[in-house]
Amino acid sequence: MININKFISIRKKLGLSQTELCNGICTQSTLSKFENNGRIPSLKILNSLCDRLNINVADIMDVDSNKKTSHKLFEADFAVIQLDFPKVAQLLASINKDGLTRQEDILHYYYLRGLLALNLDHAETDALYYFNTILDAHLSKQNKIYHLLALKGCSQVYDLQNDVEKARHYYDIILSSISNVQLEDEDSLLQFLSILCNGGEFYGRNQDYEQSNKLLEMGYDLCKKRHVIYFTARILFQLAQNNIAENGSQQRTTQYLNDSAAFARLNNNHVLLEKISKLA
Repeated sequence: MININKFISIRKKLGLSQTELCNGICTQSTLSKFENNGRIPSLKILNSLCDRLNINVADIMDVDSNKKTSHKLFEADFAVIQLDFPKVAQLLASINKDGLTRQEDILHYYYLRGLLALNLDHAETDALYYFNTILDAHLSKQNKIYHLLALKGCSQVYDLQNDVEKARHYYDIILSSISNVQLEDEDSLLQFLSILCNGGEFYGRNQDYEQSNKLLEMGYDLCKKRHVIYFTARILFQLAQNNIAENGSQQRTTQYLNDSAAFARLNNNHVLLEKISKLA
């Protein structure tokens, strides 16, 4: 989706070293991992780097229609992380569903439509329709990450309906399968982290703190290992809530909340920052 070679070419044409480009924005290590290993930094960092190069993020995206669509879907994923569902709606409205040709894009589109129906429109029946469409699709069984995401979506619907038994049923299916997921690219990593984060939040709300902490710590360790911050703020916030519920030390709770706020600011997650301020 992102043409890293084009990014590097623009940087070099401007005569900027990695150190000069990243000064005040991120560490040189973050920029080096992006240019050399394809590890995409946070959207805020990427936008800042592009601003310094006098370009937009769109200028380094591959231009064919499939990749433009994939970029919009990927951008919508970041909006989901920030709980900015009006932006998700705006991005999906710009995509012609009937023009989607790649199976992965179709599954991705239906998944985001389900989240939108659930979180913005509060249309739980519509959300189940989109998630079940993925589960019914023959190729979703070959694309395991979207099969698991659809199961997660169904669980979220029943969770909102206070049907904990059904919600737990779907998450239990997910837990039996997550060890076999292959994280081949940044998108699959992002989606896998969403499963761990939402699972941790679900089990935490339902007072199964052992299972919640297990999923959250798995997600946090994965973020550290892969040098990503996508869901770190939400993971740390839920760990803080679990620690409070289990009468853990105030020092640990404060550390979780401070770290969560720091990552939330990096990702411009104002919704979560407001929640943290109420708990701190």
